[in-house]
Amino acid sequence: PLQKLGIEKVPPIVTTAILLDAKTHLGKGKPMEPGAVVTAADIEAMLKAQGLDTRGLMPGDVLYIYTGWGDGWIDPDTAKSYYTKGPGLGYDAAKYIEGKQVVLVALDNPFTDPVAEGMLMGKAGPAPGTPPALPFAIHHHNLAVAGIHNIQNANLGELAKDRVWLSCTIILPLRSKGGSGSPVRPVSIGVPGQ
Repeated sequence: PLQKLGIEKVPPIVTTAILLDAKTHLGKGKPMEPGAVVTAADIEAMLKAQGLDTRGLMPGDVLYIYTGWGDGWIDPDTAKSYYTKGPGLGYDAAKYIEGKQVVLVALDNPFTDPVAEGMLMGKAGPAPGTPPALPFAIHHHNLAVAGIHNIQNANLGELAKDRVWLSCTIILPLRSKGGSGSPVRPVSIGVPGQ
């Protein structure tokens, strides 16, 4: 299947991006907790809080969600903490952005899915609302069902700090034949908020 669906088939993504500040809205200024979920209602509330509700999400948009989890990224992760848990997108939110025809969603976390403390070791289950027997349902739904690309570990802190809620974004995947993914360096061009 990857010979037909390889990353080399993905065209350059040059479109409008919306950045939602979940760290401020849901985390009250602190990074969201491991396993915390961004729901469809949260997306709509953040759009309203950031003055984007009239525009909303449009077909072809990229959606960036800043949870604050990426603020804790370090290399190397000697504490084995950053890549073992994190907040993420809820299943209802994945269905919501599918309905809006978003082309790519990027979070500043390692999974896109919410991963509670201990989930990777089988000591905690997936988030409420996750379909049974599919612990990484968001990743699966976005890619295999909805055709929405995912970016993990997006560096969104400076964009959020500058309050660049709406931008032109450019994302160019590598043309690795048959590859299931690619490193990318997204670029967003927008006007800082007041």
